[in-house]
Amino acid sequence: METFYCVVLLLPSLMAAVDMQKEILEIRYILKQQESILKQQESILKQQESQIISLCEENQAIRKDVSQLDKEKQSLKMETRSLRKHVDRLDLENLELQKEVDSLGLIISRTGDDGTKLTDDKMEHTKEVSRVGVMKDKKGIRNRNPKTRREQLKTKRMLGTDQVNTQTTAFYAYMTKDETHPSAHHQLIFDEVKTNLGNGYSKFTGTFSAPTAGVYVFTYKLYTGDNGAIAFDFLVNDAIYDSTYGETDDVRGDYDSDSGTIVLALNQGDNVYLRSYQDCTGTVIGNRDAKSTFAGWKLN
Repeated sequence: METFYCVVLLLPSLMAAVDMQKEILEIRYILKQQESILKQQESILKQQESQIISLCEENQAIRKDVSQLDKEKQSLKMETRSLRKHVDRLDLENLELQKEVDSLGLIISRTGDDGTKLTDDKMEHTKEVSRVGVMKDKKGIRNRNPKTRREQLKTKRMLGTDQVNTQTTAFYAYMTKDETHPSAHHQLIFDEVKTNLGNGYSKFTGTFSAPTAGVYVFTYKLYTGDNGAIAFDFLVNDAIYDSTYGETDDVRGDYDSDSGTIVLALNQGDNVYLRSYQDCTGTVIGNRDAKSTFAGWKLN
């Protein structure tokens, strides 16, 4: 009987213990589910973080591409401006050439229509041949078709000397005015031409076009004005063969001189010129005190 009463008294405690055990198991189950959910959320966060990093890197790459495109756009704008100037100079050159052609056509027309003038020239030629007589060359061979004295003097005046070969190709020119802060892709024009045998150099564009194929020598000299720098390429068509950089350390009254010599094998029609490869903060000098020059000649 006493045992029965003990069991009755302990039964509520046992029931309470069983219920607590169930609650503990349920809590553990819930904790495991929450732990699993947390792991899933952590995995998702890591994936999102990785995606954010990837997007940031892609964004930086796009910004670099946009910046590069902006630079190329500006460069193309400068090149377009330079090409427009080049076209304008070619138009001027064409106008000058057209004037020369019209002038020559007028001279030919007048000469052909004026029979008296031709007759007078023939008579003068006959008198001069008679006066000069039959001449001999250096080997003592009689020359029955000598040049008249007038033709000899005319040839000497045109070439500067009667020893120059008419097939010689050579030019020399210099700048008569300063080029202040040339922009990128700016072509230099050496406008004062002192020698242009073969007519390969254009004072309107600053370009030498090879009249014939062969080996050529070119020289240039660029003076840099104070307070700045200049940067130029020596090009054949669009290929760079030499570069020069002049800098005066931003010192007022300081000047720099840079020069170069290039030996090239050119095809007929190849174009040779000097063009800036970046914006220049200095000035290319072309005045009485210092002349920037460009010259070239054919070896064979």
